[in-house]
Amino acid sequence: FSRSVLEALQKGGADQTFVVVGHDPGPIMAHLCDRGPRFVYNRAWPKGQLTSLQAAIRACPRVATGLLVALVDQPGLRPSTVRRMIREHRRHRRSILVASYQGRAGHPVIFPRRFFKDILAAPLSEGARVVVQTHAAERVFVPTHDPAVVRDIDEVRQYRRLAR
Repeated sequence: FSRSVLEALQKGGADQTFVVVGHDPGPIMAHLCDRGPRFVYNRAWPKGQLTSLQAAIRACPRVATGLLVALVDQPGLRPSTVRRMIREHRRHRRSILVASYQGRAGHPVIFPRRFFKDILAAPLSEGARVVVQTHAAERVFVPTHDPAVVRDIDEVRQYRRLAR
């Protein structure tokens, strides 16, 4: 999955791509090293998903206007979805952008730089969701025609079903 998500980000126009790795990073890095991402090691990975986002923020260049967050378990994410999110970020630079499909919120999500402090301070048990909810008035849903934005593959049987 990681390769298809990375390709969607790169073909979709992401300026720079970061792949946050934690447990057993070797196979992931070997699988993606020819694609040119910057790898960020998250030492705190056992504490949850938010720590990976926090590691990416710490590694992000100061010139970045925002961070587009995509999940590795979203196979089939379309480059056109990434392009649309980036285009909307240019229009709504101060807003949190959340991709949606058929009225359901998903990923990618773009967090403008001004929310980085809130993400770094968020409770690990709550994740980035608390930042999105706290700033609901500053959130914009970006409708897409891409079912991958709400796809979440966590189990082998889900993967097999999708592969068919």
